Amino acid sequence: MNIPNNYLPVMPYLVLDKAYEFMEFCKYVFGATEQMIVPGQDTRAIMHGELKIHDAIIMFANSNENWKQKTSGTFIFVTNVDDVYKKAMESKSISLQQPVKQDYGYSAGFEDPFGNHWWITQGE
Repeated sequence: MNIPNNYLPVMPYLVLDKAYEFMEFCKYVFGATEQMIVPGQDTRAIMHGELKIHDAIIMFANSNENWKQKTSGTFIFVTNVDDVYKKAMESKSISLQQPVKQDYGYSAGFEDPFGNHWWITQGE
């Protein structure tokens, strides 16, 4: 199997009503960077987007008449759970689990303003 260097074998693909706002949310909360943004017809529409968080890629696009919004759940290792959780709460996310020490690490969870669930754990 020949996978291009800037991709992984499995990557989420989200279809969102507010793709541009999702992109800005990920940049602020996770420090995501744009790998590729293909604009749609509207100035805030994204026909295809790719965000990079550490080595991971999240692909996303605006919903339309044929492709309705689909939410997801994602687990992600982060450098600082408290910082990411705080930024998510500042960005109108809903807490699913406040930061707490678990058997598997320091973790938290939240639902972003777009309906996606994020489970974050601090990498050692």
